Amino acid sequence: MPLTVLIVALTSALAGCGDEEGSLSQAREYAKEPGNQIAEDARAAMHEIKTVHVEGDVLDSESTKITVDLDVSADDACVGKVSIGDGQISLRSIDGSAWYQGDEEFWKSIAPAKGEGQRIAKRVGEKWVKLEGELASLRAFCSIDSLTAQMVPPEAEAQAIGPAMAADGPAVRLDVTNGETESRTYVLASEPHRIVKWTQGSSGELTFSDFDKEFQVEEPAAGDVFDLADLED
Repeated sequence: MPLTVLIVALTSALAGCGDEEGSLSQAREYAKEPGNQIAEDARAAMHEIKTVHVEGDVLDSESTKITVDLDVSADDACVGKVSIGDGQISLRSIDGSAWYQGDEEFWKSIAPAKGEGQRIAKRVGEKWVKLEGELASLRAFCSIDSLTAQMVPPEAEAQAIGPAMAADGPAVRLDVTNGETESRTYVLASEPHRIVKWTQGSSGELTFSDFDKEFQVEEPAAGDVFDLADLED
C-alpha cells in the first residue's frame, strides 16, 4: 500500500450543523483571504501542534477499506487501531520503530490459504510484530507533517470556496488542486488555523481532533515481540 495510495484516497463533504447564521461570520470573513494564504496558515498551524487524533476511512488501490483511529504526535509517534478489511490491528510507533498486534481475521487476510491464518494467529497470539514490508506504509498516518503535506501541498493551488461548520467551530472550505489531483481541505477560521477534515474523491474521509491532548505510547518489551521468521520453524 504505497503512501500515495493511502493518502490520496480520502473524501466526503463536511457536514453542516444548522447553527445560527452569525456563527459563520468569522469563517465568511476569513474565506475572503486568498486560498493559498489560508493553505499556508494551515501548514504553519499544523506544524506547531504537538498531538492530534486522526480518524476515518479510506480505500486502498484494491478497494479494501482501511479504518484508522490513531493518536499521533509531532515526533511521529502514534498509538491506536487500524482495521483492514475484516481484520484489525493495534498499532504502536515510537522512536522510528513500529509494531502491531493482529486479530485472527487480520491473519486470515494476510495468509488466505486454508487454515494458514488460524495457524499464524495461534503462533503469534497476543505478541507484537515489527511493522515491515507493505504494512510499513501505514506509518504515513503517524506523521502530522506528512499528512499536512498531502492535504495542502506547498506547490498546489488552493481556492477558498466559503464557510462551513466543523465540530471545532466555523471553518473555511479550500478546494486544492495539485496537478490532476483535486481535494477539499477544511481549515478553522479562528487562530490557530488547523485542518479539521480533508476529503478527496469518493473513497472515504479523515478528520482531525483533540489537538495537543497528551497520550502515552511505549515500546513493547522484547519478550512480547514475535519474529515472523520463526513461523518457518
